[in-house]
Amino acid sequence: MTATEIRTLLEQYKQGTLNAEGLQLLQRVVEEGHFEEEIREDILDSLRNSAPDAGWQREDMEALLQHILAQETPVYPKIQARSRWRYAAAAVVALGIAGGITMLVLRRDTPATAVVQVPRNPLAPGSSKAVLILADNSAISLDSSNSGALATQGGAQIVNSNGALTYKGGDDHTPLTYNTVATPHGGQYQLTLADGSRVWLNAASSIRFPAAFKGSERKVEITGEVYFEIAKNAAMPFLVKVKAAGNKAADIAVLGTSFNVMAYQDEQSIRTTLVDGAVKLSTPQAQTLLKPGFQASLTDADSDFEVSSADIEQTLAWKEGRFRFRNTNIRAIMRQLARWYDIDVVYEGNLSDVDLTGVISRRENADALLKALETTQRVKFDVNGKTVTVKAVAP
Repeated sequence: MTATEIRTLLEQYKQGTLNAEGLQLLQRVVEEGHFEEEIREDILDSLRNSAPDAGWQREDMEALLQHILAQETPVYPKIQARSRWRYAAAAVVALGIAGGITMLVLRRDTPATAVVQVPRNPLAPGSSKAVLILADNSAISLDSSNSGALATQGGAQIVNSNGALTYKGGDDHTPLTYNTVATPHGGQYQLTLADGSRVWLNAASSIRFPAAFKGSERKVEITGEVYFEIAKNAAMPFLVKVKAAGNKAADIAVLGTSFNVMAYQDEQSIRTTLVDGAVKLSTPQAQTLLKPGFQASLTDADSDFEVSSADIEQTLAWKEGRFRFRNTNIRAIMRQLARWYDIDVVYEGNLSDVDLTGVISRRENADALLKALETTQRVKFDVNGKTVTVKAVAP
């Protein structure tokens, strides 16, 4: 058997088209330990393709996969399997990045047509969920079922409760250790760092940070959209490294302040909005000081920051549990909905001049929001499972 044939069998299994003979062959290959590299790559591809905007690096995906493989029992409790490779695809569930996942559970007593599905209303709103990757590359799923003290890192105790993760204490005598918290599409989470700074992660976002801060600075790295309330410490400035699609990147230096950073890969710019305090933004080519109530944008086409007055209510609506649109183009609106409701969006017609205004709770199902947008008589939506088609309505 060749690697190409194995990949074909894996794809057929995930699509539910693998016949009994093919299933038996794939079971035998897995149980005998052959083609592990091909199987590993198949799972990693699934992770990358399922969350293209989540900012996951390959090493983070590898670490999560290694954690899954090292488990004595599957991550998803309803799955029972004896071979580690039989539930390796449960890494996808650990990330929470898909509403309906076909699990790779290769048991000889499993019928060829059997698939395990995680049911989800395709238009249901997101919730508090994320994954925590520790310094040893082990991964912990964060949700309401996994609460209490989770681990100790860098002398700091990690406690998870009510959709929020808290780092308590720290040890100056332990080496600097980094953790990562990442949210999937349809997820959000809160985090209190060891210095007391508070962090809110929007959907498809991540933050990499020290378990306990040491030395002369506090430095973190983010992707997606994150809101910060920084604990003041003049002797230890707080630094945020931001990376988005293409060559867009920026550093943010603060002492004590509140600000929002939006840096999704599918957005046109990195946008930093200052609520309180002061921040300095910099790239190798430019830098600027930002005042409260203003925002700075940076695109690939710009060599300098563009500073303008900010709409604080609209910027922070996601943190307050709302969608707020003020003359917002429908494509920008749908990018927000796609991340929160984990849906796919298709466009028909010219929508360049469709700018809408409105406010609605993020706790509503997507169909309620879509109906509200349709009342403007500017757009119409067709929903098919997780796919939403946006159509322009002729005036």
